Amino acid sequence: MEFLKEIKSSLLIMSGFYIIVGLVMLIAPGFVGNSICYLIGALCLIVGGLALYTYIASEVYGSLGAALLIIAIIFIACGIFIILNPETFLSFVPIIMGVILVVDAFGKMQSSMTLKKYGYNYWWEVMVAAAIIFVFGILLLFNPFDSLILLIRMLGIFLAIDGLANLLTVLSYTKIEKAIK
Repeated sequence: MEFLKEIKSSLLIMSGFYIIVGLVMLIAPGFVGNSICYLIGALCLIVGGLALYTYIASEVYGSLGAALLIIAIIFIACGIFIILNPETFLSFVPIIMGVILVVDAFGKMQSSMTLKKYGYNYWWEVMVAAAIIFVFGILLLFNPFDSLILLIRMLGIFLAIDGLANLLTVLSYTKIEKAIK
């Protein structure tokens, strides 16, 4: 019985968190995007700072020391750039994702043609999936910022739905708990 209470309390906390984060993503996707950029920028600064500290403290010289210093400089520069220009950084994410999806779609199209050549009856399903992936990739390439906001909002909707599903699970556990008593 105690086990069910622990599950219920964990699910309630998780549900509340998912619903709140989901609603924030849905209502303020720009805020979420900028927050992610600040977090990534801060992580880059931390990694760069640690690499710089290691370079200075370890007295490593030669090519290893130079590589460590270059890594430190690159991470620190990236961190500063991302924090000062979150919109610019965010605009590259959908473009990179779009290129990856378009290239992946072409690979899937080739696979479907190979499947057709060897008589696989459902080769067209792979081709349809490839076409959908291709269209989504092109959408990301030609409308990156709006696509990113849409993606953040969709993730927010899914998180909020997941939170609501967890709440329904808690209610079902309550019914199970009553039935056990």
